[in-house]
Amino acid sequence: MPRPSAPLTSLFGRAVAKVVAHSAAGPDVSNVYEATLRVLTERGTHAATMDDIAARTGVSRATLFRRYGGKDALFEAAVAHTLRTFLAEITTTFLTVIDPADRIAEAFLACLRLRDRLLADSHDPERNAELLAILSAGAPSPIDIGHRFISARIRAGQEEGTLPPGNPDLQADAIIRLTMGYLLLPAPGYDLGDDEVARDLARRVIAPLITAGIR
Repeated sequence: MPRPSAPLTSLFGRAVAKVVAHSAAGPDVSNVYEATLRVLTERGTHAATMDDIAARTGVSRATLFRRYGGKDALFEAAVAHTLRTFLAEITTTFLTVIDPADRIAEAFLACLRLRDRLLADSHDPERNAELLAILSAGAPSPIDIGHRFISARIRAGQEEGTLPPGNPDLQADAIIRLTMGYLLLPAPGYDLGDDEVARDLARRVIAPLITAGIR
């Protein structure tokens, strides 16, 4: 019987704090984190065991305990690695994609991919409620971090003249709330699993929040 484990919300909150503190992982460690995350999303924090992780990673249970100290610590490290990868992807998008609407579209796709990596079944209402809880966990929470990042990028675009005047904080809040709705609620009539459909939706619905401006 697996020992009691911290709920995913607690793990996620602690993982957020590790994102900045920890350096990037090498390929071998990244593979362990990726396999650990798959176990976590498929089985949950309570059902998953170090034996499950050892079987998936190909690293012995004893070695995992020696390196990470326990299941919760390994889960936290794996989630922190996932968040770090997500933030790096978003940062690269904003540095390399020039058109504001295309930036929003690619960032929206990155959010959809993050949801799919954290949830084995993104259509399960209980798992979606858990996703909302973990995105709200921590001080700052992932939502807080996202708001600061988006607001700063909007403000920079307005100062550079590539975006019309507006209220960056209100715009960032609206973008996050609208994006969260698409992440957590079923999307009738269109398949957000199709990248081009998701991009088109983001360009037509989310991007105007910054390209038109909210005062």
